[in-house]
Amino acid sequence: MPETTIRPEPRGTAFSLIQATALNVAAHHDEEGQPPANWEMYDSLTAALRCWHAADSLREDALLLTEWLACELIAYLYQQLGQDRDRLEAWLLDHGDQVSQAQQHAHPAGPTTVEIMSVVAEDFAARPAGPGSQARLLRIAAPYLLYLREGQEVEDAREVALTLALWAGQQLAVLMGHDDERIKSYTDTRTR
Repeated sequence: MPETTIRPEPRGTAFSLIQATALNVAAHHDEEGQPPANWEMYDSLTAALRCWHAADSLREDALLLTEWLACELIAYLYQQLGQDRDRLEAWLLDHGDQVSQAQQHAHPAGPTTVEIMSVVAEDFAARPAGPGSQARLLRIAAPYLLYLREGQEVEDAREVALTLALWAGQQLAVLMGHDDERIKSYTDTRTR
């Protein structure tokens, strides 16, 4: 009998990544430096991406995952910044400058994710709904699909998703006061 693999959904994968990252940040928020890498989350994301790749849906599903992560991240930032569009734009410019200066990898995910965040932020203030806008998805697809290299799509999709998940998890942890129960409750509610 053939083995059946349940194909993960982009939305559930996004919230799983955000929750894992936020809980990791919350658990280590009193320590100096970045929290340790969460290899379980990394492996889980890799498994989802490989599943999508095997089903020949990597580009579409990973793009939807990216949209979910970017929308959540922008929503957390928008909330933290008092729902002030000008402050959000200033944060994005500052963050984009920091990311560009810090990127030393030959194929950096940071600038692409900042570009995706900018598209979401531009759309977000006008329509603060979550993912699903076809026009926005097309605008995100342009930089995203250009970032994916032939033969390295899984690795490249993982880098974009991890970058957004780490940023989103960090912002959610701050928004929830580094409280594990609030983080779990919020993300559990959002996945229903």
